[in-house]
Amino acid sequence: MSETLKGACLCGQVEYEVRDPEALGYCHCTRCQRWTGSNLAGVVVARENFTFTSGEELVHTYESEFAPRNFCSNCGSSIYDDLGDKFFVAAGLMRELDLEPSFHLQVAYKPSWEVIGGDAPQFAENPPA
Repeated sequence: MSETLKGACLCGQVEYEVRDPEALGYCHCTRCQRWTGSNLAGVVVARENFTFTSGEELVHTYESEFAPRNFCSNCGSSIYDDLGDKFFVAAGLMRELDLEPSFHLQVAYKPSWEVIGGDAPQFAENPPA
């Protein structure tokens, strides 16, 4: 059975759907810290399973050193990182999300005050290929 989640930015002008989410995880890298103010909780989804339903024209891209980061130009909400074949979609924008975290990436770079809980595997950088 296919699962579809709906998401929207802070101002509500950008809305989208995510079909068949693959995983929920956290990235603790310094780039995500600068982008969100903390770690980034994201849903991994195939590029073809992400669709804007409104406001796509408001989405702007910042070309970072790792991955293009897409955000609402009106309210500034982080929407997704473009990882090529996959998107890492900001989990906090999907109110009906009901996935358990399955990984923590870039843990070596988390701030000293951050405490990671739960049983999800933690990787100092990225998981082994």
